[in-house]
Parts: sequence; C-alpha cells; structure tokens
Amino acid sequence: MFTFKLEMNRLKGKPALVFLTALVLSPFLGDVLPVVPYFLIGFLFSALFPRSISNNLELLLSKPLKRSSIYLDFFLSHLVLATLLVLPFTFLEEVSALYALFALPFLPMGYITALLTRDPRKTAVVGVLMFLLLTFVPPGFIQLKAQDTAQQVLGVHSLEDYGAKRTEYSALVSQIERRYASYAFFSPGAQLELFARDVSIGAIGDALLRVALVLSFFTVLTLVSLALFIRLEPGAILRPSPPSLYLGFLPWWLRKELANLWAMRTFPALLALAVLPLDPPLRGFFLLFLLPLTAIDILSENPTLVLSKPVGRDYVILRFLIAVSLSLFLVPFVGYSFSVAFFLSALVFLLALFTRKGAMIFLPVLALLLAPAIGEASFALTAVFVLLSAPVLLLARLRLSKMDFSGWYSR
Repeated sequence: MFTFKLEMNRLKGKPALVFLTALVLSPFLGDVLPVVPYFLIGFLFSALFPRSISNNLELLLSKPLKRSSIYLDFFLSHLVLATLLVLPFTFLEEVSALYALFALPFLPMGYITALLTRDPRKTAVVGVLMFLLLTFVPPGFIQLKAQDTAQQVLGVHSLEDYGAKRTEYSALVSQIERRYASYAFFSPGAQLELFARDVSIGAIGDALLRVALVLSFFTVLTLVSLALFIRLEPGAILRPSPPSLYLGFLPWWLRKELANLWAMRTFPALLALAVLPLDPPLRGFFLLFLLPLTAIDILSENPTLVLSKPVGRDYVILRFLIAVSLSLFLVPFVGYSFSVAFFLSALVFLLALFTRKGAMIFLPVLALLLAPAIGEASFALTAVFVLLSAPVLLLARLRLSKMDFSGWYSR
C-alpha cells in the first residue's frame, strides 16, 4: 500500500517514542491515561493524516488507478497506523482501546475537510479546530442545558434547595444529559463522556448505544467522503466573484477585500454562525476561532505582491481592519462578544506577522483562555477590549515597518 509506506516514513520511530513517553508518564497521568489515545488518534485523524490527501492527491489521480482503490488505500493505511499507535496503550489501560474508537469519525471528517479546502495548512487548522470543538463544546453545552432544565423542573433556586433535593437533582440531570447526548450524535466528546460513565456504573446496554451512535456517524461520514473523493475534479476553477460582478461602483480596495472575504473558507462558516439557532455566548465562542482565522487568511497572500502596488505598508493593516469591519454584520447575533473576538484577531494578526504557523498553533490556546470573557461581556468590557486592541495594532504596524518579506513563505 503506497499510503502506508508513505505514512510509515513520516512517522519513522515515532510510535516507539509515543509508547515510551506514555510509559514514563503513566504514573503521573493517573485517570487521564485512558483518554490519551483518543486525543492522540483524534489529532492524527483530523490534522496529520488528511494532509496526505492534500499533498499527494494530484499525483495519485494522475495514475491509472480506480478512485475507490485510492480511497481504500488511504483509509486502510490510516486505520492500521492508528491501531499500531493505540496498541501499546492497551497494555497499560485496556479500556483505552475502547475510548480510541470514539475518535474514528474524525478520519472521514478530516478527508472531507481536505477535499473541500485542498490546502494542507488549512486542512490541519480546520481539522484541529473541529476536533477541539466537537470534543469540548457539546458536552459542556449539554451539561449546562441539563442543569438548567433540572433546576426549573425541581424548583432549585438556592443552595438550600439543592441540598434538600440533591439526589433527585443528580438523577434528573443524568437522565436529561443522556437524552440530549443522543441528539448530539455528531459529538464524539459527548458520547465518550457518557460511555465512560456507563462503563463505570456497569450500564453495558447504554455504553453499547454510545458506541453504536459513534460508529453509525463514522459510517455516514465515510460514505460522504468516498462520494466526494470519487466525484472530485483535480485543479481549481477560476470564477468571477459576486463582489467583482455586481459591486463595481465601490472603491477597488473595498471590492478586493469583499472578494477575498467571499473566497475565504471561513466566510460560509460566518454566514452559518448568523443563521443557525444558537445562543449568543455559543456564537461568540465560535467567532473566537473564525475571526482570527480570517486575520491569518489575510496574510496568506504574499505582502510583496500587495506592496508592489502604489500603496504603503499600512495597507496591510487596512486590509485587516476592512475584513473585521465586513464581519460587523455578526454584532446583532453575538453582541458584546464581538469585541473579544476583535482583540483576539488583532493579537493573532500580530503573531502571524512573526510566524503564521505559530499563530495557528497558539490560536486554540488563546481562544480557550479568552472564552470565559464571553459570558461576562458588557459595554464596559467591550470598551476595555477595544482599547487593548489599539496598542496591539500599533505593535503590528511597527512590525510591518521593520519586516523583511524576502522569506515570507517559510514563516
């Protein structure tokens, strides 16, 4: 299998290193050890393995091979490699192999991302974001909704009420969480959390239901990714964007940024964020990832080409401000959370001027650190974040004035 040999060369010696690291850290990991394979396989499936499709797709499609055979080669090779990586953990914790099953949907999901973006860097970024969001956001959302519903049903409004109805409250919350988690079949994180609870209390039937939901979702995603792979046409098709066709009366620089925003992969997600029936805090959480990705996408175009026009270096800052301004249509949907996302976007934009790869790596960490500010958003906090963004943009302007763009693509 071509893909298997390719990935083995890329992972040369790393499976043994992973096992030795897990063996050394196992006394310190404690209860977290069984979940390590899930996160390891999840990151591989969502970011690393799909990059093989982005990097080698044009080469493989040029050969006289059936599309289904190429897909099967990718699919089986990645499953075998994942099994080899998980196998050592089963000697430390047998249940870790079952936990790793819940990462399976991220493999076809990563394929779908790779086929839609056709860019290794964007595939990795979007894949990691999807993995983090589907692992952490739905379980937290389900838990909050279950607690709120249980409090309303039982009339729990104070600590005294909670102390008097603790048993009924806990049982009702658990029951509601199970019902909501069945609706969240698309979240491996939610299913894994309930699976771990079911295993701990010996509810084998409920545990098997969680496994069945994840495997069904995995099967559906696999069929979708296979259909996309078979119908894929290599190469890109250039089409004029609606801003260039219908908005010719606008200044050229504004039409250019509108066209760039239209072409960005984050634009459909921003539109979906406005349309989907989500709570403003949840919308604000998603915006914490999407708006900084827009800022990074601005710098994906070589500034040397931009600065070859009769514009100064400040135009790069202007492009960032225009892109943020065009996203202001989300303010009625996210409220004060937009200022938090704006500050994070400015910070990520500054980091990307030093290293775009580093900005992509630090984006999830910074977003999770600033996420608590979404729930506390107010007009005063909005003013604070807007004021904090000003010195960050001044530092970005200073960085632009001193930059050497000769090695831009290696950053």
